[in-house]
Amino acid sequence: MIESVRSVLSRSWAYQSFWHAIGGDERNRALLRDYIRPAPGDRILDIGCGPGTMVPYLQDAEYVGLDVSAEYVDKARRRFPQARFICQSVGEYDRVEPNYFDVVLALGVLHHLDDNEALTLFQIARDAMKPGARLVTLDGVWTDDQSQVVKYLLSRDRGRFVRSEAGYRELAAKVFSKIESSVRHDLLRIPYTVVILTCVR
Repeated sequence: MIESVRSVLSRSWAYQSFWHAIGGDERNRALLRDYIRPAPGDRILDIGCGPGTMVPYLQDAEYVGLDVSAEYVDKARRRFPQARFICQSVGEYDRVEPNYFDVVLALGVLHHLDDNEALTLFQIARDAMKPGARLVTLDGVWTDDQSQVVKYLLSRDRGRFVRSEAGYRELAAKVFSKIESSVRHDLLRIPYTVVILTCVR
């Protein structure tokens, strides 16, 4: 059953429907307000952009989205012709404009990556960022105070590398020296715990 759900969610239409049902729009607005805080004209790289979920919230930005799913990228290109999308995995991404982006996003990505892949993402993000720019990540996280329901949902996530807050921070610290983290239980309509990292170059 779980594998069937994972397979369905790999389809862009199913992902979008699921996303709206669990309160993804509210989550994005909270991320925008509390963490991303883009300025007009910011250059934003969205690693793991999916079908362009963040684009409607970043209309005043120069937006580049990167995703490994050709279906997601095709859908995003049709919906948002004003943005640029690249179909490539993080490890293969070779089109980074050094010191170019004001904000890099990796929302719901790190828990799909093993430690080496995650370090590659952090390094690619840092190389792409201007001095003073920010990387914002969001992922499911293990905590001591979460309910059994949350633990069950996290254990069934499509991502196989859910970590503790300390685990994510330790990886980020190998590339970034300035890191803030925030654990949130209130960003989705379903019981779920996430950690947001803000890493400054």
